[in-house]
Amino acid sequence: MLALTLACVAPEVEPHFDDPSSEGSFSVITEVHPFGDVALQVWLPSSDARGGLEDYDGLLEGIAQSSGSPDCSEPRPVVIFSHGNGGIRWQSLFLTERLAAHGYVVAAPDHAGNTLLDDSTPRSQVASTRPGDVAAAFDFVVDQHDGCVDEDAGYAVIGHSFGGWTSLAVTGATVDVAELTTACESGDPWLCGLDDYIDGEVGDFQDERAWGAVPMTPVGAYDFASGLANQDRPILLMSGDDDTLTSLEDQVEPIYRGVSGAPKNLAILEGTGHFPFSEMCALVASVNGCEDEFLPPEQAHPLINHLTLAFLGQQRGFETALPDLDGVDWL
Repeated sequence: MLALTLACVAPEVEPHFDDPSSEGSFSVITEVHPFGDVALQVWLPSSDARGGLEDYDGLLEGIAQSSGSPDCSEPRPVVIFSHGNGGIRWQSLFLTERLAAHGYVVAAPDHAGNTLLDDSTPRSQVASTRPGDVAAAFDFVVDQHDGCVDEDAGYAVIGHSFGGWTSLAVTGATVDVAELTTACESGDPWLCGLDDYIDGEVGDFQDERAWGAVPMTPVGAYDFASGLANQDRPILLMSGDDDTLTSLEDQVEPIYRGVSGAPKNLAILEGTGHFPFSEMCALVASVNGCEDEFLPPEQAHPLINHLTLAFLGQQRGFETALPDLDGVDWL
């Protein structure tokens, strides 16, 4: 008698992708975990979110709920978010929550000594540890949600302002100590003193697992200088044409010109300042970009979400293009 054994092969799951202009297919749950002396926030797509809405340290309320199970019906792409100088892990929740609603697992670490609640550490010292925070956040997600994410698929990194610097460093931009020293002697680059935390002639903070970056209103033109040419993964730079803190002329356009080793895009939001790339206008109304003459955050946020989702989808191999949107210029 001939015995015939048939192996059952599970059909390959088609990766999930929503239209970047949509709200997304999933509800969102969020978790807060200890992360050294600070905290790490994780947002996950879910099909059964429940419990109360997350209140984000009692300061803001979003759409994410406090309990439920993550939807791990397929491996989820990972995004790590890096907050701005004196910001906080949930500072751009309009974006981190929307990414989770589109199927991404998003993690955002507080950068110790450089948060809204404790901004006591010198920037140069914080700069030396921020890229490691991003890499450690990815390690945490892999460890805690290994059934939901694929470590080998790596992650994208998104950052605002100082977080934009961080995203560039993680994806390959380097700091030349001699260049930084010369620049600090002739002016006041933002991270003078970073050379004290660099062992050798070049500061290389990259994580090879990071496959792309979205620096929003980044700082770093004079700190990276020629090292921007070493940034070798696709990037979408975003800025506002009315940003007076990390302006187009002084920071963002020089960064864009300096990056030469990978595909790059620069989207400029018209009438937008520095802080609508975060939720800070809901907390402090008198900072750049939050006053009445600027594009309101409720109009800027959908543009930022759409651009980010289109870029990430494009890099993941979906047939999507970075959109021409009303109120957005391209360089």
